[in-house]
Amino acid sequence: MGKKTDRVTRRDFLAASAAIGAGAAITGLLGAAEAAEGDRKLPTAKLGKTGETVSILGFGGGVNVTPPLLNASLKEGITYIDTAQGYGKGNSEINIGKILESNGRRKDCFIVTKSGRHEPEKFASRLTGSLESLRTDYVDLYYLHNLGDPDRLDADLKATVERLKKEKKIRFFGFSCHHARLVEVMERAAEVGFVDAMMIKYNFRDYGNDELNRVLDKCARAGIGLVAMKTQGGAVSFQDRVDPFVGKGFNKHQAALKAVWEDDRIHSLVSAMKNIKQVQQNTAAARNKKMGAVERELLQQYAAETSRLYCRGCGQHCEGCVNAPLRIADTLRYRMYYECYGDRQEARQLFRELPSAAKRIAGVDFSAAETACPYNLPVGELMRDAAEKLA
Repeated sequence: MGKKTDRVTRRDFLAASAAIGAGAAITGLLGAAEAAEGDRKLPTAKLGKTGETVSILGFGGGVNVTPPLLNASLKEGITYIDTAQGYGKGNSEINIGKILESNGRRKDCFIVTKSGRHEPEKFASRLTGSLESLRTDYVDLYYLHNLGDPDRLDADLKATVERLKKEKKIRFFGFSCHHARLVEVMERAAEVGFVDAMMIKYNFRDYGNDELNRVLDKCARAGIGLVAMKTQGGAVSFQDRVDPFVGKGFNKHQAALKAVWEDDRIHSLVSAMKNIKQVQQNTAAARNKKMGAVERELLQQYAAETSRLYCRGCGQHCEGCVNAPLRIADTLRYRMYYECYGDRQEARQLFRELPSAAKRIAGVDFSAAETACPYNLPVGELMRDAAEKLA
């Protein structure tokens, strides 16, 4: 995340806090006036070997996509639009398609959608429905959704991708991944040659992950476009360490975004912004993406002091250590949705959809799992808290 270059004083903190708060407020005031003047400028980047220019902030379609929300995002300069076949029970693609058809902005956007069906023939056939929902002849980037098996990146899939490109139904191919086998999947992607881009779980805590950084370098050398998601996922419930960010107008969430933009291997990040205020705050952060010393120091302090409360999702270490078929990584990810993103209804729904045996936490001994955890998490405490909140 970079070295600290100077000592932060209280006066520095208050000055930075006021500036950030004022920046967000100004964005809100200018929104209506600039509607007649065209889109605001937002920093852009080349998405790896695709050569496409995209906004460094992407619109996450995993929310209730409404015309005011998407149009405000376009007005602020966001061009990268991310959705999936399953988002909003299919309504995300449908709503995005209707809005872009209505405002005539389809060609201004880089549209990404995803299929949860990883078999090549089903991956291809499901695209037809996405194109119909999105009211477009093609998508710019088509992902395998949450790829967890590196062996899926094989010759059959490559042939399918090449066919879809030849038919001009997709321009580029890739995958999303927040799976426990993330590093393995990325490693394979860098080697096979036909992966154009990927969207991975990445936040300010990942700076110290040597294994992930090694494979990020490998993917960057291969020219793969790199997009971050779950950028706010590094937050945990530790209120006395959160307060310094929100006091005096300072926004911790903006700092978390800037920490990702500090990594020049990352070309864009996707944020599921739920309202226009969040759009304005996030685009304000993008226009002033350089991290200040205050933000860096507070974020590093927060990361260090809450490390034992943040699950990285590496369930391969702990899940085999309990005498029950629990889905520890998934359960704690849903807890993160509940606590960090405020998506309580979605988190509870995802937890309900787990197999019954994966939710029977009562009486389970987590001591071996806690010993196996590379980050010394109190796994039992977190799982019991998750079950209480999500059940």
